[in-house]
Amino acid sequence: MRCPAGAATTVPDWQTFEVNGLQVDKTSFTPLYKQLFYIICQQIQNGTLPLGSQLPTQKAIAQTYNVSLIVVKQAWSELINAGVITSQRGSGSVVSAVPEGVSYGHTFRGITSDLRDASVAVENRILEIATRRARDAQEDGLSLPAHHHYLYISRVRYLNDRPFNHEKIYLDLSFFPGLTLTADELAHTSLYHLLNVKSDSAIEKVDAILPSPDLCEKLQIAENKPLLSVARQTFMAGEAHPFEYCRYYVLSDYFGEIHYH
Repeated sequence: MRCPAGAATTVPDWQTFEVNGLQVDKTSFTPLYKQLFYIICQQIQNGTLPLGSQLPTQKAIAQTYNVSLIVVKQAWSELINAGVITSQRGSGSVVSAVPEGVSYGHTFRGITSDLRDASVAVENRILEIATRRARDAQEDGLSLPAHHHYLYISRVRYLNDRPFNHEKIYLDLSFFPGLTLTADELAHTSLYHLLNVKSDSAIEKVDAILPSPDLCEKLQIAENKPLLSVARQTFMAGEAHPFEYCRYYVLSDYFGEIHYH
């Protein structure tokens, strides 16, 4: 839904916007622009920024939330692409739709991309690279098409020398004939960059679990430390079948938080 051309817009009280708003958490691994995107969506959903109202300037938002203009521009781009706001040179930005189902945090683009956006360095330690068949993935709770061959990758991710994520990845080699990857490549470069692919969509199933003894050892955690277990299928644009199947376990701390004030 978009605001009709020439329709009158209202400017919400900026003090109300600031007081009732959320604040970004600069200690979170969630990129600041994603947090700001979520904050503005919340303001629209709760009526602080009504449909058809004019948003404060990007400079004002940057000052209020103590973030850079680059962060605000990234959030603006996300809002425009989502159809939530429209922006015209000289007339500012206007709320054009009420967002639904807004979420933030880890995305199917991959953890490396998410943490790079958050300016956080991640270390990859590769445990295994091997060719496998579909039946080998059953013990990881993944159902893969039979008669296909897969490149299997097992790795642990570290932040500040602390492990926080273990992944078991199965790449469908019908999408990547002759693919070979080395541990050194995977340790220093995003997997999707190495594959030269851009993920278009994904299906994820998320469960909260307690770690197995193997995960306790790999992630250096106690047996009562809860984890998020995610089974993911990732698709390229225009493809009906996933190119990647993944089972990963991640400390819930990775997702960060946004504080209400």
